[in-house]
Amino acid sequence: MELWTEYEGRTIDGAFPLTKLIRPEGRSAFFSTSDGVGGPTVIRLIESHFDDEEILVRWRGIQVLNHPNLVKLIQFGRVTLDETALVYAVMEPVDANMGEIVAERRLTTEETKQIATSLLTALEALHSNGFVHEHIEPANVLAVGEAIKLRSDCIRETPEGQEGRELKSRDVHDYAVVLLQALTQSKTLEAAKRYMPLAAPFNEIVPKGMSGEWGLEEIHRALRPDTVRVEARPVTAKPVVTKEAGAGIVAQTVVEELPSYPSERVRVPVEEEPRGIEGRRLAIGVGAMLLLAVVALFVHGRAKSGAVQANASVPAIATEGSASAPTPALETPAPEPVAAVPAVAKPEASVPAAATTATNGAGQWRVVAFTYNGEKLAQQKAASVAAKHPDLRPEVFTPSGHAPYLVTVGGAMTRDQAFALVKKGRAEGLPRDSYAQNYRR
Repeated sequence: MELWTEYEGRTIDGAFPLTKLIRPEGRSAFFSTSDGVGGPTVIRLIESHFDDEEILVRWRGIQVLNHPNLVKLIQFGRVTLDETALVYAVMEPVDANMGEIVAERRLTTEETKQIATSLLTALEALHSNGFVHEHIEPANVLAVGEAIKLRSDCIRETPEGQEGRELKSRDVHDYAVVLLQALTQSKTLEAAKRYMPLAAPFNEIVPKGMSGEWGLEEIHRALRPDTVRVEARPVTAKPVVTKEAGAGIVAQTVVEELPSYPSERVRVPVEEEPRGIEGRRLAIGVGAMLLLAVVALFVHGRAKSGAVQANASVPAIATEGSASAPTPALETPAPEPVAAVPAVAKPEASVPAAATTATNGAGQWRVVAFTYNGEKLAQQKAASVAAKHPDLRPEVFTPSGHAPYLVTVGGAMTRDQAFALVKKGRAEGLPRDSYAQNYRR
């Protein structure tokens, strides 16, 4: 998508106006909208690259889990705007995120314990039902009234084997880092050494969670010694029913049985706002600090770029292990002088021999880093990446012979090679939402 702002003023499925573009994120964008009953909230649009059903399946999983510590998705489905296929998700309104709080002060041990318990139950539910989060950070720990919730629109299915185990361990590591940031405003034990030792039980949870020595089971025992951890039973749902609604298809899931989860809440004292600004208040602890209901906009950890409609807070994803994120794929890149511009690759192009050993025996796996509706911009981005990281062998790939134009790296390969390259590419600075996709021949 070249200009997401062109969608401002449009309405999704006759109920959700795209009031204002908040920020782009990879091949998606966030807009301020209404929750359907007049309240301000946020909607996310994602360009469909033949994986729309996969995305909807993940969101159905969140709907079926119905967990009190995962942000609810009010509605989601498919829609077409200007001949571009999209999927969308409307999120429940949130009041603030933890990143805003820790930027101002450290949290108390009791406040951190309440946050830790809320996130723990959310992670246990995700991991037990075949999902990983991959984006656990303060900006994605959100306040909804008195409840602490984890952003839920960015989850994905847990891969099989060693990769899945590593991603679950990474979730636990990131969870421990969030707790360290809450207590010390630092991301590493070295930077936080002046606050050591941490108060129990975080003196064990944080270092052992970060090192990989502890998993969720050990953390549960340390954090909630008075309870018994019961492995969550996977939740099932009846076949999905869809209905036409406006320009798109709204996905509805008939849930066979919804689990019951304990609600972890932080009690917030209600005080009079000194300037008469109405809204909810988030106070996580000592001093009953008032939080203005004006939400900071984050563009992958960069400086705040604008104000969001009152009471609508938007989560942000930062690059792994860094406070700043790579330039969003949807921003218009400035042309960079390079000697050679990669040609556009199409599915029928020659495939390396390695691709013939793909898991399903057909198709070609590719790693998608950026996407554009215009071929020229895609060529410029590919050339820019090639100048900085020639080993990634970026090229412009189009599955259909026309838009969208995908900037891929590594060429065609097997499934295992593709997922390995996703990790390598992220380490070299590609967007966190780079992904592997199998394009069948």
